[in-house]
Amino acid sequence: MQLVLHNIDQVLTGVLDAPMLDTDTIVVDGGRIVSLDAGAATTADVVVDCKQMTVAPGLVDTHVHPTLGDYAPKQQSSGYLERMMHGAVTRAISAGEVHAPGRSGAESALGIALGAFHSFDRHRPSGMKVHGGAMLLEKDTDTSHIDRAFASGMRIIGEIGVGSLKDPVRAGELSLYARELGMTVHMHCGCTSDRGPGGDEHPYFSAEDVMEARPSIASHANTFASLSDADIDMLCEDGGPPYVEVVQAGGTRSMLRVVEGLAERDRLDRLLIGTDTPTGYGVTSLGILKTIGDVCSLGGVAPETAWAIASGHAAAAFGSDGNTVEVGAVADLVVMDASLGSVCDTALDAIAAGEFPGVAVVITDGAIRVRGSLCTLRARRVAGITG
Repeated sequence: MQLVLHNIDQVLTGVLDAPMLDTDTIVVDGGRIVSLDAGAATTADVVVDCKQMTVAPGLVDTHVHPTLGDYAPKQQSSGYLERMMHGAVTRAISAGEVHAPGRSGAESALGIALGAFHSFDRHRPSGMKVHGGAMLLEKDTDTSHIDRAFASGMRIIGEIGVGSLKDPVRAGELSLYARELGMTVHMHCGCTSDRGPGGDEHPYFSAEDVMEARPSIASHANTFASLSDADIDMLCEDGGPPYVEVVQAGGTRSMLRVVEGLAERDRLDRLLIGTDTPTGYGVTSLGILKTIGDVCSLGGVAPETAWAIASGHAAAAFGSDGNTVEVGAVADLVVMDASLGSVCDTALDAIAAGEFPGVAVVITDGAIRVRGSLCTLRARRVAGITG
């Protein structure tokens, strides 16, 4: 099926080095972008008149805690992933199936992760891509569990420190083993959210613990009971982990210290943005949009750069080539505008001001999934869709 988006004002690419693109047309066929030239639109089945709105790749939430299906036991919430689609998120990455009940020991941790991995490999809530299956490390986890996870296709280790393994030295041995296989490793930072007896063993994970454990990602460096300023600065140094993540379910001041610390070193390529949904903070359908607005309006990051950090750059951190606007890319796209009644002129102006843009259309795999967000304010203009 051919889908054509035309009459576009601004195009964001999701590519950090070249975040904007000069074109007014995107041609999609077979679920992928096949051209950025209006002349290639020959037999369109669906045409989206973007009415001079902004088109961007779908966002990536680098930190969610799914279980099975679109249900969150933590908040007794159904449909939260689908609602995140209304907030422009088209891909969500597990940081561990933490809230799945009954986990106790390495075998159950592996089994729960395998279940989530295979389930979400086939199940896409409202078209969202969910990377489920992030195995948590337990006291009795050894390299054979990592081998089995890798052989099954899993490529993520959940937050070090959330499972019963609290020793950064042993965790570092397993983390290094997993990373050498090509897996991405999360690590919990700050105070533990573990409500079991294991949380008393190591209630706080410092920057030194992160350095010892050698993860791919220092996860939620701005967690509610945050790292110290000195710890945040240590993580942002060149010798820190490949990625430092900030989340919506965390502190604003510490988030800005991470952003400014990386920006000062010209290393925004190490920044990731997640929500930590669902947590005690709640289910945050617009969490990525809100954090992008904070990063821009308070941290001084250009909106097109922040969008790239939270889309194509984030996908690449987990080994995916998705969430970009370029020929050959999977067509996971968002059409957005300044909200109806906003004093801003464009979606980018709204994001720079810390406002929520109005999401008009969300597309995944070349198919329209959302036609008017139920979570953001109304977009100023309404896309014309025919076919």
